[in-house]
Amino acid sequence: MIRTENLTRDFGGGRGIIGLNLHVPKGTIYGYIGPNGAGKTTTIRLLCGLVRPSSGRAFINGVEVIPAHTAAIKRMIGFLPDIFGVYDQMSVWEYLDFFSAAYRIPPKERDTRIREALRLTDATYMLDYQVVSLSRGMRQRVGLAKTLLHDPEVLILDEPAGGLDPHARIEMRRTIERLRDVGKTIMLSSHILPELASVCDVVGILKDGRLVAQGSVAEITDKLREKLILVLAVDGGVPHAVRLCLEFPGVDEATAAGNEIRIVYAGTRATVADLNARLVQSGIRVTSLREEEPDLEQVFLTVTGDHAPAENG
Repeated sequence: MIRTENLTRDFGGGRGIIGLNLHVPKGTIYGYIGPNGAGKTTTIRLLCGLVRPSSGRAFINGVEVIPAHTAAIKRMIGFLPDIFGVYDQMSVWEYLDFFSAAYRIPPKERDTRIREALRLTDATYMLDYQVVSLSRGMRQRVGLAKTLLHDPEVLILDEPAGGLDPHARIEMRRTIERLRDVGKTIMLSSHILPELASVCDVVGILKDGRLVAQGSVAEITDKLREKLILVLAVDGGVPHAVRLCLEFPGVDEATAAGNEIRIVYAGTRATVADLNARLVQSGIRVTSLREEEPDLEQVFLTVTGDHAPAENG
C-alpha cells in the first residue's frame, strides 16, 4: 500500500533521507522508528506530498506521489501529526463538521461520517463535549476521528501516543488495532518502543536517513543475531545443570536464577535438542526449555548501535 523506490531528500549537511525503500503491505500496522533527526518526519512529508524528493519515487496504493496526483493522494491518506490544531470554542461535533466541510463531504452525509469516525475511535460519548474540556488522550482520539472523516485507505500517524498516560496509551493502541481490523493500512511513527512492539506487524528502523532494517521483529532478529538465548527450567540440581551446560559445545554462558538457567548459545537451533538430551541423560529433570526473544528496544539498539531508546524526530 505504501512503497518507495530509492526515495531521497537531501537538505545538505547530512540531513534528510537517502535511498529509502519502504514496503508497507496492505492492511498492516507498520512501525517507523529512528533516533532524533533520523528522517522520520521528512519521510512522512514526502509520502503526503508536502515535500518534493531530490530523487526517487513514492507510491500510495500504486499511485505515484507527484503534484499531478495531489488530489488522489489526499483522498487516500489520513495524516495525524504529533501536534494538530484544535478550536477550543467549538464542540466536538462542530469541530468535526468544520473539517467535514473542508473535506468537501456533502452536508447530508456529514452526520453519518462524524458518528462513524467517533465510533471507530471509541469517542461517541464526546459528541457534545466542548473541545476546551478534553484531556490530552481525548483530544488525540478526536484528532484521529477527524483524520478518518473522508474514509482514507492509509493512515499516517506521527506519535499518536505521545504525551499520553498509560491508560490512554492502551486505549489508543486498541483503537489502532481496531482500525487495522476494518481494513486500514497504518504507518505509525513513535518513540515508545514497547507500544510499537505490541501493536505492529512490521517495523522499519531508520538511522542517519537510511533504512537499516525492515521486517517483523522476529525477522530482523534472525538476521542480526549470531547467538541464541535459551531459558532452561529444572527441577533441582541447578549447580550441576549449570556445569553440564557450560561443558556443552557452543555454550558461552550459563547463569542461574532460582530454578531457571539462562544460556548464551552459539550453536544452531537444531542442536538445542542435543543439549536437552545431555541434561536428561545426566539425571537433570528439565521442566521447560524455550528461546528468549529480544524485545523491540533491544533490536533497535543493536541495529542502530545507539545506547538509548529512540526519540522523536
